[in-house]
Amino acid sequence: MRILHISDIHCSYAYLERILGILNELNVDVIVVSGDFECNHDIIGMLMRQNVPIVAVPGNMDDHYIARLLREQGIAIDAQCRLIGGYYFTGISGLEVYTSMRKAEECLRKYREKTILVTHHPPRASKIDVTWGNVHAGLPDITRLIEEYKPRACLCGHIHEARGYEVIGKTLCVNPGPLALGYYAMVDLNKNEVILEEL
Repeated sequence: MRILHISDIHCSYAYLERILGILNELNVDVIVVSGDFECNHDIIGMLMRQNVPIVAVPGNMDDHYIARLLREQGIAIDAQCRLIGGYYFTGISGLEVYTSMRKAEECLRKYREKTILVTHHPPRASKIDVTWGNVHAGLPDITRLIEEYKPRACLCGHIHEARGYEVIGKTLCVNPGPLALGYYAMVDLNKNEVILEEL
């Protein structure tokens, strides 16, 4: 399973166009977007024109209109559970964190290590949630889910300056950094490998 993981697009049409322009070279099985689109039809439309499965959660900067568009296009996985390539993708919204967390936990409880958790907010961690002020801004409740259910991966965003990856228990956790600054990550679950890239 090769994943193109992007987050925090923040209306950056130019960078999204560039990453989608090299999509064939990246040879990915799925595109994961960890929220903060901030723009609606054009950004989501660009993603929908790809011949690769796409899953996404809204971020804290996305309004309910964007969240509805993601649902209507069939790519929203917050509070849902979707099977792709042998893994169950479930998500936690950056808008309705605790409502979607309860539903995501049902998927995690059932499928555990066969689950990929997609969140906007990072878990409370050692590297991927640290702000410029050296504050850990991740959510302890997401860390609890990871420690209890041990999903295969947790793909998050939100904290722009905390680009990186780490392992919590048995779970590979990745913050690719904001696509708005040209950052993305390639996550290869077969090789247990993360490559942080820049356009």
